[in-house]
Amino acid sequence: MIKIFLTAAIFFLMQASAQAYGIFWYDMSLDIPMWKKVVIFPLAYSNDKNNWLISYDENSLLYWENKHLMERFEKKIKNMHTVRLAPGIKEKDEILVDKFSVLLNPYPTEKARAEAVFEQTGADMYLFPRFKEKRIQTDISPRTEFNVQLSSWTEITGSPNSDGTYDKRTWTEHHVIPEKEIHLHIMQLEFEGYDTENANKVLLFTDTRREYGVDDKHQFRSITKYIRKDFGELKSGKNKGKDKAGTINIGFKNLTLPPNVGSDEYSLKGAYFGMKFEAMDKLKGVSVITDATSDKDLNYYITGNVTEWKLIPTWHPPKVTTTSELIESKETKWKDSKGKEHTMHTKKYKDKIVDHYAYWSFSWNVRATFYLVDAKTGQVVVSESGNTFDDKPMDAYRKIMRTFCEQVNKYFKAK
Repeated sequence: MIKIFLTAAIFFLMQASAQAYGIFWYDMSLDIPMWKKVVIFPLAYSNDKNNWLISYDENSLLYWENKHLMERFEKKIKNMHTVRLAPGIKEKDEILVDKFSVLLNPYPTEKARAEAVFEQTGADMYLFPRFKEKRIQTDISPRTEFNVQLSSWTEITGSPNSDGTYDKRTWTEHHVIPEKEIHLHIMQLEFEGYDTENANKVLLFTDTRREYGVDDKHQFRSITKYIRKDFGELKSGKNKGKDKAGTINIGFKNLTLPPNVGSDEYSLKGAYFGMKFEAMDKLKGVSVITDATSDKDLNYYITGNVTEWKLIPTWHPPKVTTTSELIESKETKWKDSKGKEHTMHTKKYKDKIVDHYAYWSFSWNVRATFYLVDAKTGQVVVSESGNTFDDKPMDAYRKIMRTFCEQVNKYFKAK
């Protein structure tokens, strides 16, 4: 008889379900899986890009963050050599931040920086990791009073007479949750990648954590785990989608997006990438043409209209729940008529009040409609609308796109 509500468990489940997709994009026209070397710059803040966050103190958080990011790439991504520009890694007894310190200078153009990176390291690309947000939000969980119904009882098992619950008593207790400061840890990381040949932007990734009861290391580990995952899948070729040649060519036209997405490069490019990747991954028996400059004739194209892409914060006031607490337990031996020994267990329980302080939870709402259009007639042959909520915007967005792909597969199967 357990009546318990664990706020911490809810946060854990929310975080666990939020691990699917950060906002990710890469230039699909490039053969990034064939690239062999990447330079990882030190951390910085997005609004102060040339002020590198470097610490030589091996016990500092900043030193650990730069080191941990490097190790994510170095140990987990196959066929990719990494060059680290933050201190702490030696190559042939030479500290790389000293060897390549010229790369940390400001450059007049990205082209100049790209040329310097290639000249110094021979790398195919370089990556900027940046904090978009790193702060603690302090709120007040208010003092709140409750009248709580509690119970106590005794459970007997193994009795020579009859098992059961006895001596049940119920009463109401006045209970106060005191005012308390609560601390919401917020961290958003952005990653921006460039090629060294043309200084073109080739990769973007961003992800955010909003959590209670954690530290910076926990959040940093969580986010960098998933940039490493996405980058690793890119290197392995998984993010290119499945090679499914078909007689039907399907391409893409523009999405209509709300202003907050259209004005944010990460969300804008992530929306196009998510649409194309889900089509490549889920559509059956067709050729998905992601290159807008392709000379292949399209039989159909996919377009869409995203009308909502919004973070919804919800304030949860303090609450109480009860949990059953064992307060006394004893065993009594007895023998039946045949002399066989048995054990009777007597356990006394009493409800205990559990406080749950106020907290914020967050959900992304994405509303969108996708269309499959006959390229010759302009007629919409399949449409799918969705209004979804999830811990991450890309999870919500891709759910709608996956459902759309299911409808497209049914359409072609029926033809």
